[in-house]
Amino acid sequence: MVNINKLIKQLSDDDPKKREESILELGELQDERGVEPLIKVVNQDTVENRTYAITALAEIGDHRALETLIFCLMDNNEDIRLASSRALGKFSSPQAISALLVSMKKDPNVTVKSRAALSLGSIGSELAVEDMLEETKLEHPASLLYSIESALKLIAKNNGYASIEELVRAVIQKKSKHEGEISDQIAEKEELLRYPNLWPYIRKYVFQQLEGIQTILSIESSEQIAEKKIAEILGEKFYKFVDFLARKMNTYFSDYQQDLLWQMCWDTSKPIRTEIFMMIRDHKREVDEIDRYKIWLDKIEAEKEAREEIYGEPFMEKPVPIKREEVEDISAADLARSISSDIEDIMKKYSKWKDGVEEEDEFDKFGIETK
Repeated sequence: MVNINKLIKQLSDDDPKKREESILELGELQDERGVEPLIKVVNQDTVENRTYAITALAEIGDHRALETLIFCLMDNNEDIRLASSRALGKFSSPQAISALLVSMKKDPNVTVKSRAALSLGSIGSELAVEDMLEETKLEHPASLLYSIESALKLIAKNNGYASIEELVRAVIQKKSKHEGEISDQIAEKEELLRYPNLWPYIRKYVFQQLEGIQTILSIESSEQIAEKKIAEILGEKFYKFVDFLARKMNTYFSDYQQDLLWQMCWDTSKPIRTEIFMMIRDHKREVDEIDRYKIWLDKIEAEKEAREEIYGEPFMEKPVPIKREEVEDISAADLARSISSDIEDIMKKYSKWKDGVEEEDEFDKFGIETK
């Protein structure tokens, strides 16, 4: 069995050949434990070993290496840029595609440009097609134009198109449809935001839904639990709220507009969520401190009993800043009441939200009554 830890340790060996052996073997093993050590090699070893490490990271394929590989595209050494442009062909993320496109257009070395184009072909994403087509219209060396054409053929094949021409038609059609969808969404958003009193109604809904949240959360609630509870409470009557707004405004909300309304409700709740999370962190620190005091007092008590047993006489203990009875008097019920009171105080700060619209009882007609 190969000892991964031994290989990683050998990356720091004084002998560059031993480091090279470890780099190559880590790449062959494709073990994720080698990613961080190999990133260090890329940043500080010889050019040859850095190149091997870049290749090894590509073989492992862990996205933690992505930032380092992209940064290597700006290295002064052409071999490093070439190795990195080849390695990024194993990553299908938008960041890799964007970086390779820049390399294909801007790198001073034609070989690196060509390799970047071929890596874009290996990734096979249609996102690169328009930029690659633009490059074919410029005056470039024949080797680069050939690489771009080969890459476009590969992208076409990987996406099920019979030719580059068919690929281009599909990309143009998708772009037109996408731009149309974006244009429609912008119009729908602008239409939604024109409704009078939209934000006051949203603030009122958020406040009414969260007004009694102190009865839902407890001292054991983490930030994650609190966020989940808040989302559930806000969502509980959301569609009734949407129905109320539609009737109030005499309109119909599209799916996209309903999504926007939900995002508005969630964003509106942010200051309340933030204060609740801060309060939870404060209470967590308080509970941890009480637990530490209890452990400390137990230790003092144990030491006292041990000394009394050894010396056969009462042990004169040093005064402590807090007595056991003071700690034990702080019960779970006290803490629960405390957190409930704190949340209630937070909500009082936002009580003016429910007065943001004239119709005080309008929500009740559509089932959005105060909790």
